[in-house]
Amino acid sequence: MTASLIGKYRSKGVLIDANLLIGLLVGRLDPKYLPHCRATKNFTQDDFDRLALLVSQFDKIITTPHILTEVSNLAGRLPHPLDTEFRAMFGRVLETFSEQSRPAADIGRHEHFVRFGLTDTAISMIAPGSYLVLTAELPLYGLLLNRGVDVINFNHDRMTAWE
Repeated sequence: MTASLIGKYRSKGVLIDANLLIGLLVGRLDPKYLPHCRATKNFTQDDFDRLALLVSQFDKIITTPHILTEVSNLAGRLPHPLDTEFRAMFGRVLETFSEQSRPAADIGRHEHFVRFGLTDTAISMIAPGSYLVLTAELPLYGLLLNRGVDVINFNHDRMTAWE
């Protein structure tokens, strides 16, 4: 199924949730840094390699202002000087992302806002029919599946690698 979803969305793009995006970016600096970030401490070199390969198959990385804020906040917890190195790289890669947004007031009125919050609700509003979502968060994965949104749970993808 993953291959057919990649084919369907290759040119449209993949929307990556915050925890996976920071894993991808920290790993791009150097995978040895993954254990130094609270959000990626359970990420392995194999996880990074698998994520990087998966993401490389898309023409665009889609993001939202909310995802980028979460990534920036998570990176603020990196030890010095890794935090500075990360921010310098993050500033450069921002230019390569396709940023999509909805007004926060619209997101706040959405039926899923109270349960899922700003970032995940925005993803659920932006992705349908437009982008494949890549997440490791089970609640977001379930929400998107229930709404008929094409989504890959990276943890499921990890498990198939172990088989």
